[in-house]
Amino acid sequence: MATPLPPQSAGFPTPNGPAPEPRKLPAGYGASWWGEGWRIFCAAPGIWIGMILILLVLMFLLLLVPIIGGIAQSLLMPVFAGGIMLGCNALARGEPLRIAHLFDGFGSSGRFGALVIIGLVALAASIVLGLICLAVIFATIGIAGLTTLASITDPTQISLDALMSFGAALLVVALVALIGTSLIAMALWFAPALVVLDGEEPIAAMRRSFHACWHNLGAMLVYGLIYIGLAIVATIPMGLGWLVLAPMLVGSCYAGWRTIFA
Repeated sequence: MATPLPPQSAGFPTPNGPAPEPRKLPAGYGASWWGEGWRIFCAAPGIWIGMILILLVLMFLLLLVPIIGGIAQSLLMPVFAGGIMLGCNALARGEPLRIAHLFDGFGSSGRFGALVIIGLVALAASIVLGLICLAVIFATIGIAGLTTLASITDPTQISLDALMSFGAALLVVALVALIGTSLIAMALWFAPALVVLDGEEPIAAMRRSFHACWHNLGAMLVYGLIYIGLAIVATIPMGLGWLVLAPMLVGSCYAGWRTIFA
C-alpha cells in the first residue's frame, strides 16, 4: 500500500489560494528538488510506475493517428501534467496517490480548457521556433548551399571550406534551437501546477513560470546538470530506469513549485 507524504514535509508547505510572487532561492535548491522527487516516488512506487506506463501507452496510441494524433498529444500533455501535480499535492496533504490522478486534469474544476490552452501555446511556440531555425539555415547556408549539399553523392567530394561553413551554420542553428527550447520550457515548467493548484489563468501561469525560472537560473542550472546525469544512468538499462526517473522528474517539479511559490 502506498505511504502518503506528511502534510508539511521537508519544509515544503502546501499553499492555499493564488500563488504569491515567486521567491529567489539559492542554487543548492536545485539538488534538493531531486531529493524531494525521490521521496515522492518512494511514497507510492508501484502506482507511479503504473501511471507512467499508462501515459506511455496513451501517447503511443495517439501517435498512431495521422496528423491529429500528434497535435492531440501536444495539447493533452499539460492536462496529464496537471493531473499528476494534483496527485503530488494529494501526497503532500497526507492522502494516498491514485492511478485516477493521471486523469484529474480532465475534470479539475473547469481547469481542462486552461490546460489545453497551455498545450496550444506550447505547440504554436514550437512551430514558430521551427520556422526560425529554417530561416537561420537559409540565412547562413543559403539556397545555393543547400542545393549543393543535396546534390553531393560522395561525401569525400566536400571541400574543407564548405564543410567548415556547413558546420558553423549547423552550430548556429543548434544554438538557436537550444535557446528557444529552453525559453519555452521555462514558460511551461510550473504552468500546469499554477493552473490546477493556484487557479491561475493559462497565459498568466506561463508568464509566472517563466519569471520563476528566470529568477532562479542558478537552481535551475544545478537541477538541469543533475538531470543530465540521471537521464544517462536511467537510459543505460534499456531505458527501464525512466520508470523511476519520470516520477522523480514530476515530483521534483512539484517540489520546485512548492518552494518557489510558497
